[in-house]
Amino acid sequence: MISKICEKVSVNFVYNHINNTLLPKYLKWQNRVYVIQKLGLHYTLYRGSTLFHMFAVNSEDKYFLLSLDTDNLHWQLEEIADNLTN
Repeated sequence: MISKICEKVSVNFVYNHINNTLLPKYLKWQNRVYVIQKLGLHYTLYRGSTLFHMFAVNSEDKYFLLSLDTDNLHWQLEEIADNLTN
């Protein structure tokens, strides 16, 4: 089931200068830390004049859609889904 969340979250991420990649590693939401195991998709979009980096990632049993606001470098959890089908 997919749920819209739209809450600010803490994200630890790593920038690799060799292959020029930015990868989220840990997500803290509702006092729980999720280890991000895989990056599914990364894309960019504009909301008005603000560029957002969108990351579709997964942990053990949850899938997350994260956004990074390039104006203020704040992370937001946009959506969460479990591994159950709708």
